[in-house]
Amino acid sequence: MRSRRGAAAPPRLPLRRVLAGTTAVGAIMALAACGSTATAKASGPEKKDLVVAAVAGEGAGGLYIAQDKGLFAKAGLHVKIEPVISALTVIPGMLHGSIDVSSGQYPSYIGADAAGIAKMKILAAGYSLGPHVQEIIVSAHSKITSVAGLKGKTIAVNQPNSVTTDLLYNALAPYGITPAQVHVVPFPFPAMPGVLAAGKVDAAFEIEPFLSEAVKQLGVQELADIDTGPSQGFPISGYAVLASWAAKYPRTAAAFAKAIRQGNAIAATNLAVLQHTFSAQLKLSPAITGVMAIGSFPTTTSAVQLQRVADLMLQYKQLRQRFMVKSIIGG
Repeated sequence: MRSRRGAAAPPRLPLRRVLAGTTAVGAIMALAACGSTATAKASGPEKKDLVVAAVAGEGAGGLYIAQDKGLFAKAGLHVKIEPVISALTVIPGMLHGSIDVSSGQYPSYIGADAAGIAKMKILAAGYSLGPHVQEIIVSAHSKITSVAGLKGKTIAVNQPNSVTTDLLYNALAPYGITPAQVHVVPFPFPAMPGVLAAGKVDAAFEIEPFLSEAVKQLGVQELADIDTGPSQGFPISGYAVLASWAAKYPRTAAAFAKAIRQGNAIAATNLAVLQHTFSAQLKLSPAITGVMAIGSFPTTTSAVQLQRVADLMLQYKQLRQRFMVKSIIGG
């Protein structure tokens, strides 16, 4: 082997080869950088712009907070909230791709899946009953003074064959009143106090915050608090997507669910924020938000709790056979 001392200098490479080598290194570094960017992008939501159809009311508190507090934005999502009357009307829009996520009552999801209309996935829990957040009410001068007096009467509900009617029938059962012995008619929750005052219905199944508004403005009377007996703490609403949507956008589904859980955690622990959110999103005065009853905002989705919904649906013949809710939980 020749000593390095006195060895001939190595031949110099032509300039174009040096430049070519530099360019190749640069290209490799650029590709590596692009790979890092692609990896970063791959870890974020596949679909950033979402349309969420929501039944306006207290049950969407976690959704409103997640929007107002920028929780969706932090998760890489841009969410547009579209108010609707019921979750049942949303499913056709989901099937046609105009709506991504539904915020509404659980029976809409369970019924659609059980009937084969749409395979559903519940991404996050939304809202459960609390004392006086849902009541059967009558007008200030009604002659009906107890639930027993509702036999043969017309009752406003937001949606037939829903959790509303199931809970209504549960409240009537102890008084010997069957579903066939009352007549239910659909009205949006905000409109119920008005139709009640106008005498178009005998009673209404109303929810907060419209309950507090109706008491303050029209002096309506409570016949029954729904959050009692077998209905106590009953799960009312949650956030769902099509199963095919969840499979196509798993990171989006996870990001949305996480933001909702964060929003629900705030709703459950910070009354001032929740009241401010209701004032802003539902256009309520502090006089209403300061007195309205508040339900609960779960941060986990419980199959045991949701099975109560499916079993009640079976009891009132909305389902032909028992439906196991575990099949539709999770993104």
